Amino acid sequence: MRPHPGYRLWRTGRPQPRFGRHRRRRRAAALILLAAVFGLSFAFLGSPDGEDPAPPAAGTEREEAPPAQETGPQEERPTSGACGDLLALVDHDHGLPPHYEPEDLVPLSAHGIPVLNGEQFLRREAADRLAELLADAAAAGEELVVASGYRSFGEQQRTHARWTALYGEGAGGMSAVPGHSEHQLGTAVDFTNAAAGYELWWPFGDTTASAWLEENAHRYGFILSYPRGREEETGYNWEPWHYRYIGVENARELRESGLSLQAFLQQNGVIPHC
Repeated sequence: MRPHPGYRLWRTGRPQPRFGRHRRRRRAAALILLAAVFGLSFAFLGSPDGEDPAPPAAGTEREEAPPAQETGPQEERPTSGACGDLLALVDHDHGLPPHYEPEDLVPLSAHGIPVLNGEQFLRREAADRLAELLADAAAAGEELVVASGYRSFGEQQRTHARWTALYGEGAGGMSAVPGHSEHQLGTAVDFTNAAAGYELWWPFGDTTASAWLEENAHRYGFILSYPRGREEETGYNWEPWHYRYIGVENARELRESGLSLQAFLQQNGVIPHC
């Protein structure tokens, strides 16, 4: 696995200054303390639940980070049964109730879909289309593995609590507030592969599998939820691993529009939400 893009190896050819005995002792003590702190931090920063992206480097934010800029007011109209609507909007301003769980969740193993850890679930229609997508990707020589599918409100709480324990109020930039993750819809999926070290992180966007997804995912009803360059519309940073099923026809129209899902729904005048 190549190093995270934010990590650097610093090297200098300048001679080290000499220190007095007391300064050496103070410096050694400080280094021991610093090593202990960093050791403890890295023990927790891997992947809190085995499904979250790799820890962000300095100056970056990971999945479902706060919006870079407010997008302004939007006209909205709740629709009947909107929680289960394939176009239901879930973001910082639109959440799902704690009790919401799709009624048609199915295990991905039943579809022969490769998963990274344990069992993963999606709504039946999304799972059917995902199986077709992965079969065609494999035929094209691209490896894609599902790292995460449906995530309950309780799972979101546990994940968010781990990040909060590490970062306090800054956890909002590391993990979605419970109820505001597309994974609870049962139609969102995170991809990874060997080329990305089986991690959820930005280098996945440089893989040929990611390029294949960007070109073909809409044919199976999937869209990239947080595309590059659409941060002001989506409220989230680019996440090349995070796709969502919205139906084949919807995905085709969205791709032709060149808009983000948020802008597409606003243009159509209806924003389904719970």
